[in-house]
Amino acid sequence: MAKREESAMWSIFGYLLSGLLFWGAIGYGLDQWLNQGYFTLLGLLVGISGAIYLVWLRFGRE
Repeated sequence: MAKREESAMWSIFGYLLSGLLFWGAIGYGLDQWLNQGYFTLLGLLVGISGAIYLVWLRFGRE
């Protein structure tokens, strides 16, 4: 049982980190391309929101 909980913890960590990195990088790229200053923040917010939603879908309904 402990192995399953540890695996779930790492999966959740991976979802959160990958969401932030992926969408944050897209926002940063848009900032550089369009010479704006808010797309990085918007990308980070979209990334963490999407990751939390995916975690809820995967682990919250069990």
